[in-house]
Amino acid sequence: MKYMIVTQTFPPRTGGMQNVMDSICKRLSINNEIHIFPDHFLSKKYGESNLNINIHNNFSPKIFRPFIKKFLLRVICKSNDIIICDSWKSLNAIPKTIKKVYVFAHGQEFLAKEKKFKKIKKSLNRASCIICSSHYTANLIDKLKISNTKKVVIPPTYSLEKTSKNKTKSSKKSEKVSLLTICRLEKRKGILPVLRCLSNLNANNLLKPFKWNICGEGLQLEELKENIKKLNLSDNVFLVGKINGNLKQKFLESSDVFVMPSYKVNNSIEGFGISYVEAAAYKIPSIAGLDGGVTDAVIDSKTGWCVDPMNKVNLANILKEAINNKDLRQKYGLHAEKQFLKSFLGEKVFRKFMNTISI
Repeated sequence: MKYMIVTQTFPPRTGGMQNVMDSICKRLSINNEIHIFPDHFLSKKYGESNLNINIHNNFSPKIFRPFIKKFLLRVICKSNDIIICDSWKSLNAIPKTIKKVYVFAHGQEFLAKEKKFKKIKKSLNRASCIICSSHYTANLIDKLKISNTKKVVIPPTYSLEKTSKNKTKSSKKSEKVSLLTICRLEKRKGILPVLRCLSNLNANNLLKPFKWNICGEGLQLEELKENIKKLNLSDNVFLVGKINGNLKQKFLESSDVFVMPSYKVNNSIEGFGISYVEAAAYKIPSIAGLDGGVTDAVIDSKTGWCVDPMNKVNLANILKEAINNKDLRQKYGLHAEKQFLKSFLGEKVFRKFMNTISI
């Protein structure tokens, strides 16, 4: 039996689904023959260290790529082979004769205009099972009323391992409380409402000393720069820019609270929120939003705080509690790590994935 990875999202491009597909491919390739059908050029170096990985690049114009993939799959795929698709769009490349087809569903892709629902529904009916990133995603799919396809919820944390690192922050009372955000800088991440709230609280001496490292790039960068200066937060808030894996680990090791109260903006929403779980692995509680799938990743009043960032009163109360109450932060952080080890560890979610596709 072989595994066919049919995808429009794959490294070296970056993003949540790219990370999921990369992790699935590498875990499967340990003991299985893998064939990758990417939508862009994938260097043969990707599979050089693993003879089980076979890459089938497709250099045709975008409009023809599904047809080329379909032809290659007809040639390579046998009746007992398993197809894994990154989204409903990739299902268009699957020959109708293939029966074992599994597709990932993240969430945001199902907020399209209604006229697109018929096309999405037709594609998803081809799948043996839809693997949803969150219960929010599963509920969106329920609204499509797809009768012929099973669905299961598996968090997209396949790449996450147990960390052996201890937090490096000392317990000196004079140290500042360290806030951390790692994300693409865009409106729906909720950074600007937090800046405004922190400015007001800080000006009224309602917070213990704090610093906030914001890591990432994006369209909101200049707006955030201007507001940090305008809100008199230049001594507290630092725009770090894009970071690599080593620097990311150092920030996680030395931070106290992860801050990203995301919310829905038009049809843009957080399908799950893997960043919260990455923080949980380091005993860091999160300030998350209420929209989308984030409540699967952060349990309110247990592993962190879930809040509507547009509600200024609630946001202010949570920021005061998160920054001023060390005992509560640590309590939530321990619960977050426990939840990570129980439900989000890469090997555990991959095992659930394998059980799903082996049925």
